Amino acid sequence: MIQKNSLRLTRKIARGIFAGLFLLIVCLFGYTTIARVTGNPLPTVFGWGSAVVLSGSMEPELPVGTLILIHKENSYKAGEIVTYEDEYGNLVTHRLVSLENGEAITKGDANNTEDASFTASKIYGKVKAVLPGVGGIILWLKTPLGICTILLIGGLLIIISSYFKRKVDQKNAQT
Repeated sequence: MIQKNSLRLTRKIARGIFAGLFLLIVCLFGYTTIARVTGNPLPTVFGWGSAVVLSGSMEPELPVGTLILIHKENSYKAGEIVTYEDEYGNLVTHRLVSLENGEAITKGDANNTEDASFTASKIYGKVKAVLPGVGGIILWLKTPLGICTILLIGGLLIIISSYFKRKVDQKNAQT
């Protein structure tokens, strides 16, 4: 009897953790979607944001399809890789060449020339972590096929979970 109660408690805790994580992911997704729709190209949570590398301008250090984690800093130094918004509203991740009198100049490692200077206040943050290949998966998950796959997996998890719950309840009813 004690073992059954322990198993039930473990299942309830696991369901609670799963539900909490799912709710957190839904809230973060909702926040970032709303922020992007309202014109913020890099929504952040507690100063952290993420982006996917779409061009080869920073290869080999940042290959195409890399997920980068960006953190807002108080100051930046030459040599650091930063993400900023260009004059067209696009996010650009390049190495900071210089930062003087509120003006910044960057250059992609694989590019021959420096970028046009821009106001340092356009810097969203410094690249703190690099996850090669993960960005490609994220981009795929945003496609119609990826969204359908997520919904299908979620539905299957619900069906499988309820199936096993019924089996356990039937077994407990027999004893």
